[in-house]
Amino acid sequence: MVFELFGNAGIKVMAICIEIGNISLLSGLLYLYIKSYRQIKIGFTVGLILFASALLLRSISTIGFLILYNDVFIGRAILIGGIIEFIALLILLKITWDY
Repeated sequence: MVFELFGNAGIKVMAICIEIGNISLLSGLLYLYIKSYRQIKIGFTVGLILFASALLLRSISTIGFLILYNDVFIGRAILIGGIIEFIALLILLKITWDY
């Protein structure tokens, strides 16, 4: 499989890079949601701010987890989940930016 080419350290570095990308996308979403909330104060926007904040905390804690623990299988799972989350956040940011 492709993951064997990179080794455990490579998988961890890739997973950390993906999580940094997720943090960047979530920061952009938070900026847009807070900007929107200042213009129109509705509960839905507060929910979006809380949602993005929770995912931001998850991404930050995931980086800490990857640094502290050395497990190949967890690194792979985090990498795959991080890639899927990155794609989903990219789509969400595009939709939010357009509207």
